[in-house]
Amino acid sequence: MFPQKYINMPEVNIGNLSDFPDGKMKKVEVNGKEILVSNIDGKLYAIGDVCTHEECSLSDGMLQNDVVVCPCHYAKFDVKTGKNVEKPFTGEDVDDEPTYKVEVKDDNVFILI
Repeated sequence: MFPQKYINMPEVNIGNLSDFPDGKMKKVEVNGKEILVSNIDGKLYAIGDVCTHEECSLSDGMLQNDVVVCPCHYAKFDVKTGKNVEKPFTGEDVDDEPTYKVEVKDDNVFILI
């Protein structure tokens, strides 16, 4: 059963499980939102793809274990929690990324949004 915050949220099919290989990340767009989906050790996680610092696409960055490094100013975000784990090199505080629930049913991947 889903936590209360996920009840009545529509599921959107974003592809097949094979579209999200282990150790890789991919940007998808769902209902006008850019979302970064990462496969970490066979489990899928989804956070906002737009960096909260200067609005760069995190999917253009580097995935280091379970942390994505923004390509613009090197802010770092945990792809499992969306938490900002390192400020950009400019030293500014940045907000965490939003997170989204991912479900795999058979071979189909869904985001609850």
